[in-house]
Amino acid sequence: MKREFKTIEEQIEILKSKGLKFKNEENAKHILLRENYYYLTEEYENVFMDLKRSTEKKDVFMPDTYFEELYAIYNMDREFRNLIFDYINLIETHVKSYVSYTFSKKYGYKDYLKRENFIEGKKFNKNVNKLLNEIEKNRNRNFKTPGSNEKKYLDENGILPLWVLVKAFTFGNITNFYGLMKMQEKEEVAKLYKSNPYSLSQYLKMLNIVRNICAHGDILFNIRTVRRLYESDCKELEELEIEKKDNKYICGTNDLFAIIIIIKKLITPGEFSKMFIKIENILSDVREELDELSFKNLLKSMGFPSNYNMLDSLI
Repeated sequence: MKREFKTIEEQIEILKSKGLKFKNEENAKHILLRENYYYLTEEYENVFMDLKRSTEKKDVFMPDTYFEELYAIYNMDREFRNLIFDYINLIETHVKSYVSYTFSKKYGYKDYLKRENFIEGKKFNKNVNKLLNEIEKNRNRNFKTPGSNEKKYLDENGILPLWVLVKAFTFGNITNFYGLMKMQEKEEVAKLYKSNPYSLSQYLKMLNIVRNICAHGDILFNIRTVRRLYESDCKELEELEIEKKDNKYICGTNDLFAIIIIIKKLITPGEFSKMFIKIENILSDVREELDELSFKNLLKSMGFPSNYNMLDSLI
């Protein structure tokens, strides 16, 4: 359906026609102008939809739903994006260090980007060549800028060891690099996380998806990634006694809660405790703005079980 431009006043009337109420309509106008009607309403309003009264042509809010509640979830999602982004960046730093150390120990500090140093097999050749081309582009872009510390290092040393070069890697680069390493080196890195190469590779791929969502300011709270946690990596869900349907957990494998579980696996217990305090504060703030049913719907959208607050205590 063709979307036509609507003034702020018209946007307010559209929301009212769906049953949305306002505690402060003038303030709502300022918020809509500042935040963008589309991003504020298209996804966040789903938490408050009355499924019994809504139709294909028109959505209807649950009785006594206020714009301010919608905005509270919008702000909550932004806080989660910032928090998750920070911790993924922390993980990125650690992974780059572990990978560069392990790979350099095996193949040296110069002339290490050779095809034979990566996983063998015809089906991997294309991916390895693509990775090496991307690394070369990043190297040219980041280490040839006049006056930069990177160029200074290259000029002074004549070579770029991997532990320096990884600074120019994107999260996607380091994820692919790890996935294309030979099994012995992958196992060595995975052991540092008390994990295995298959699980660690899956963690990184899922985090890379979410990092891009956070970096571009897209909606995070109700994500459902195509990739999901392997059954063997769902110890936390088992301990939380998450219900299963068709032999699969109903939440916690490919949603926001799954991402938080992955982060828990890849950082120290102390780091996660600090993160979890922030998570609880964010949820506590939004809970004050919502009624009980809306908060339950929100947790369900996020993949959070009702006993999510036990996650930090799990060993």
